[in-house]
Amino acid sequence: MVPQELQDLLAQRNNAIVAVNRRSGGPHVTPVWYLWDGEDFYFSITTGRAKYTNIKRDPSISLIVDEGPSYVAAYGEAEILDRDHPDVPALADQLVTKYVDGEQREQFLKVVKEPNRVLVQDMLDILLDGMRRR
Repeated sequence: MVPQELQDLLAQRNNAIVAVNRRSGGPHVTPVWYLWDGEDFYFSITTGRAKYTNIKRDPSISLIVDEGPSYVAAYGEAEILDRDHPDVPALADQLVTKYVDGEQREQFLKVVKEPNRVLVQDMLDILLDGMRRR
């Protein structure tokens, strides 16, 4: 179970930094908007980007969310959820609602539901809170 203070941190409108492995072995690191459902992280990517290709080749993934001295680090395997996955519409809506208010919300919902977009689920193996292992 994740402590409430971490749940509160993960509910904020901060970015997650995602790292996946390049073919060369070096890290591919990018900021993303994310959704935390209490068990896994989700974020949206396009199929034409290197991150998508890298995840398809090697699903190992690392993610960190920080806010000053507090941080959460997660390590696991990524699973790509395409548009046909039954959970994608609700997850996409929750992701956009977390970051976008008002009139822009519908515009961002259209973007996240475009045909070249997929959601990535970070299926956790390890969740770290500072220096404590969960």
